[in-house]
Amino acid sequence: MDEHTKTSNSYIYGLFQSEHWKQLAKTLSSNASTKNSISQECLTKEDIGNHDIKNLSWEKVLSFLNSMYAFAWPEHNAKTCSSGSPGLNEWIFTTHIQGQIFAPVLLDYLEKKKKMKSTSFFSITEYALELIHFFKTHLELDARFIGDKELANKDILMKFAEQSYPNFVQRDLIFTLDKKLLSHKLEFQTSMHNRSTRGRNQEINHPAINAHIKDLLRSGVKAKSVHNKYKASYAMFLHWLHYNYVQFQSISPDDIPLSKVTEEHLLEFKQYLLRLATKGVYSKHTVSDRFYDIRSLMSNLYKLGWLSRDITLDITGIAYDKYLHRDLPSDTELQRFFQTIQRYSDDPVTELTAFGLMLCLGLRIHEVAGTRYKDVNLENKTISIFGKNEKSVILPLPEPLQEYFANLSGGHSQDSYVFGDNIQAFIRELRKRYKLYTFVSGWNYPGGPHLLRHVFISRLSDRADCPPQLLMYLARHDRPENTARYVHRSTSQLQNAVNKINY
Repeated sequence: MDEHTKTSNSYIYGLFQSEHWKQLAKTLSSNASTKNSISQECLTKEDIGNHDIKNLSWEKVLSFLNSMYAFAWPEHNAKTCSSGSPGLNEWIFTTHIQGQIFAPVLLDYLEKKKKMKSTSFFSITEYALELIHFFKTHLELDARFIGDKELANKDILMKFAEQSYPNFVQRDLIFTLDKKLLSHKLEFQTSMHNRSTRGRNQEINHPAINAHIKDLLRSGVKAKSVHNKYKASYAMFLHWLHYNYVQFQSISPDDIPLSKVTEEHLLEFKQYLLRLATKGVYSKHTVSDRFYDIRSLMSNLYKLGWLSRDITLDITGIAYDKYLHRDLPSDTELQRFFQTIQRYSDDPVTELTAFGLMLCLGLRIHEVAGTRYKDVNLENKTISIFGKNEKSVILPLPEPLQEYFANLSGGHSQDSYVFGDNIQAFIRELRKRYKLYTFVSGWNYPGGPHLLRHVFISRLSDRADCPPQLLMYLARHDRPENTARYVHRSTSQLQNAVNKINY
């Protein structure tokens, strides 16, 4: 072993001797009050393999990260195999549209849209199928009999447009049908044009909400949390009130008198959030948090004297299970997913790297988007991750990612972001890509790309040579119950465990 390797291993070994490891060891000690908790049992295994964290080498950790998945990763020069958006759009049209849509005006429209970016084309095709299903339900007809004449039903088309919450790309389909079938006879409400973009605006300046925010900051809530989380909920609620109630439509969202908001408004907003969760726009967790934010806002405004009564007393929140069992994709399904990226992505190496970080290291999507070139050390085979609460940690870099990063790093500034400077735009695009690639791969697993983090932690927890402390370190959790929520076992694994019990 040369002097450089000794120095590198000495530095890495220091990570395992850090105060962080001592804290984890204390958390999992035999005298801890959580020793017999369910979450603790989820992370503790039989005494098989090496469980002494002090004896675990960096090479050992890297070796089992390299062997977690039993499938061949796409080559780093994957771009030579990709047919890109044109090939993917043709696949979508052939397998997803033909035989499902028969109206000539829709088929002609979709045929002309094949040159679009594949995520946009997929969004339009999904919306077109939703439209056909809506007409099938209302007319009680088979899809084969939904033609141009049926789509020219003004009342049904208007009702669909108002209830389907189309995005910017999808609205073009409605406008085209209106032009070709009805000669611009539809009179869309303002909300049809603006509801998809206005709700994202967090620049609110409502006097009552400003008072509430000041109270939050005084109570110790971080300004970053207020800006990134709470303001989004408040803006969403204000714009929802403005666009859905006649009494609030004549005034701006910032001027809505919250003293006129009633229990009925809150209950309707709750149902609206639940519909968004059902449609897959938001997760159940997200809508639960959004509704909790609004209930807390209204309750606190009463305490601050802005409201004459507390309208939240008899209104329950949106419940969701903190632990939700998930079925996880197999190695064969994971390989199909990454092969789909290799075959159809316009930038396969970049996307293989992004999704690879989620699967090989369990990175959250914003951690992927925030990766800079200077965070990646190919010589030491490490990557620095800045996670929740701005905590940083150094992780091993598995072999597939080493190859991908080596092909991305040439000619870039060390301070620049690997996946582009517009972090939020990249996150939105990556979510769309995940939905598209999982559809092509035939996955039926609910949720978004965060599922890959569940796969990573579950696979790690299933290894006899991965101590609980290391599992928590790689998962970047401070508490074992947080890690336990990511541990999922298949039916066969549970059955095998039951069969080992001696009665």
